[in-house]
Amino acid sequence: MTGIRHRTRTTRRSFLAGASALAAAPLLPARAATSNPNAVVIGAGAAGLAATRTLREAGHSVVLIEAGSRIGGRAHTDTSMFGVPFDLGAHWLHRGNKNPFASYGRQNGFDIYPAPDEQVLYVGDRPATAAEQRAYSAAYEAAISAMSQAGRAGRDVSPASVMPDGGVWRDTVHFVIGPWEMGKDFDHFSCTDWWSGEDGKDWFCRQGFGAVLAHSARGVEAELGTRARTIRWGGSGVTVETNKGTISAKACLVTVSTGVLAGGSIRFDPALPPGKQDAFAGITMGTYNHIALQFRDNVFGVGDDHYLLHRVPNGDGGSPRAIGTLANVSGTHLSLCEVGGAFARDLEGEGQAGMIDFGLGELRKMLGSNVDDQFIKGHATAWSRNQLTLGSYASAEPGAHHLRRALRETVGDRIWFAGEACSASEWATVAGAHTSGIEAARSLMQKV
Repeated sequence: MTGIRHRTRTTRRSFLAGASALAAAPLLPARAATSNPNAVVIGAGAAGLAATRTLREAGHSVVLIEAGSRIGGRAHTDTSMFGVPFDLGAHWLHRGNKNPFASYGRQNGFDIYPAPDEQVLYVGDRPATAAEQRAYSAAYEAAISAMSQAGRAGRDVSPASVMPDGGVWRDTVHFVIGPWEMGKDFDHFSCTDWWSGEDGKDWFCRQGFGAVLAHSARGVEAELGTRARTIRWGGSGVTVETNKGTISAKACLVTVSTGVLAGGSIRFDPALPPGKQDAFAGITMGTYNHIALQFRDNVFGVGDDHYLLHRVPNGDGGSPRAIGTLANVSGTHLSLCEVGGAFARDLEGEGQAGMIDFGLGELRKMLGSNVDDQFIKGHATAWSRNQLTLGSYASAEPGAHHLRRALRETVGDRIWFAGEACSASEWATVAGAHTSGIEAARSLMQKV
C-alpha cells in the first residue's frame, strides 16, 4: 500500500565511515580508581558508555557515574512486563546498514533485520481507498517539499510557517512528520535542523535495541545511583559533587540530556557561559511515548512489524490527538501505539490507565470491539516525566539550529559535552549519541 511513515528522505550528509564503529567484543572490566581520575563521565547512556570505552582503551583512568539504577539511558529492553522484549525507549535502528549497533548485533548473535515497509492507512473503521491513499501521499509530499525548500535554503523557521494547505489530511500529515517522527509539533522544531539530519533504512532487533546496547557494554563498571549535583571548574581540574561524595579529576564529560541541563538539576560553579546556557534552552527535548498493548491474537490482521495509521480529524491547529501503531512487534502479539508532541506530554498527566485507555480507544475506532476482547495488558512510557531525561530526544527550536555547535563546545578545556543532541547529523538516535561520545572523548584526550 501507499507508504504512511515516510522515514527515508534524500541523504544530505556523507556518513563518516568508521567514526562510530563498535568493537566486536564488549569492554573488558576496568574499574577506575575514584581517587583523582583523568576524567569523570556523567551519564551511562550510549554517549557515556562510548566515551568511557574510548578513554579507558587509551589508558585513561575514568569514573563513570549514573544517577539511575541501570546503564543504557533511553535505550532499555524489558522482558519482564510482557514476557517478550519491550523497548521502553529506542526501538528503531536508524540507518541500519551503517548503524554500528546493527553490525555489532549481527556479530554477536542478535537477530537484526530490515524494518518491513508494509503499512495500512485507515479512514474511520475501514482501510483507505486507493484514491484516499493518493490524496494523503500528495499532501504528505507537498509538506515535505515545503520543509525541504526551507531547510535547503537555510531558513531556520518552523514547519508551521511554511506548511501548505493539506486539506482533510492536514492534521494527519502534521502528526506523521511532527509528533510521530520528531516528537514535536510543527511549531516547535526547525526546518534547517530537520534538513540537517541523516536518513536511511530502519532496522529492528528481535531481542530489543536496548539488549544490544547492554550487551555491548558488558564489563563496563559504572557507579549507579550516583547523581551529579554540582560541577566546580573554577580552579585547576574539576570537582564533581554527588549524593555519594566528591570526585576530583582533570576533566569532566557530561552526557545527560538537554532537558536535564536546561532544568538546572546539575549546577555549574562558576556558571557556564551564556551561549552554552542558550544552547540548553534552544535544543529542546520532544516527547515520544510508547503505549504498549499486548493481545491474545493478531487483532490487526496484518503481518509482523506493520504500521497502522488513521486519518486524524482536523482540529484547531493544535497538537494532533492521534496514534501511529507498530503492530505485532517482531512477530509477537505486542504492539506499540505511539504518541508524540504536546498532546503526548499532556496525556502523561492521565497516568498509566488513561494512556492505555486512549490507545485502546483509537484502535477500537479502526478495528472494533475485538480489540477489547483480545486485550491482555498494557504499559505506557512517560519520558517527559522521567527526571533523568525530561523528554525523549532533542531537536532545535525554530531559530536555534546554530546552537547545536555551541552545545558541543568545550568549556575551559575542562568540561566536555556529548549525547544525541550533540550529534551534527545523527541527532535523536542512539548511534548519534554513541558517535558523539567517541568524538568528545578523543577531544578530551588531546587536552588531558
